[in-house]
Amino acid sequence: MRKLKKKEQKMNRRNVLALFLGLVIVLGVAWAVAGEMGPGEFKADYKTSGEFFTMMDGMKMGKSPHGKVQIWYSNDLKDMIGKAKFTAPVGAVSIKPFEMGVKKGIAVMVKKEAGYDPENGDWYYEMRMPDGKIQEAMGKPMAGKIGMCIKCHAVAAAKDYLAGTQMR
Repeated sequence: MRKLKKKEQKMNRRNVLALFLGLVIVLGVAWAVAGEMGPGEFKADYKTSGEFFTMMDGMKMGKSPHGKVQIWYSNDLKDMIGKAKFTAPVGAVSIKPFEMGVKKGIAVMVKKEAGYDPENGDWYYEMRMPDGKIQEAMGKPMAGKIGMCIKCHAVAAAKDYLAGTQMR
């Protein structure tokens, strides 16, 4: 009976130790992944926050339908911008203030978890007013899987749909 109790105690200690080590590993992985993620949403202070960077010294005329743009990226994209092919991490954000004649706004892309929109790189799109409020079209917010955005960005699938990464 005594031998059986000691054996059970030893097994219980091993189980507790295994659970503890498993928890440490899970938390460590979660922390590491969270440390690599971008902000995961539009931030109104993107120009001054330190969470974003731009390769452009001001507004430039691009090939997109947005006219003049200056593109800001979350810092988790720093090592990827300029490469011919890459995959953005979940939470990555692209913020593109634009001017089309007198019309101004901000186009936003946020990389979502796998499965959000797998046919189109799992990107969430927003069209915002210059003050940051989401624009509306026909009474509906311009946010989510926006067809016109998806169509234009499809040409940059190799760069994970971030079409303006070569702009300086």
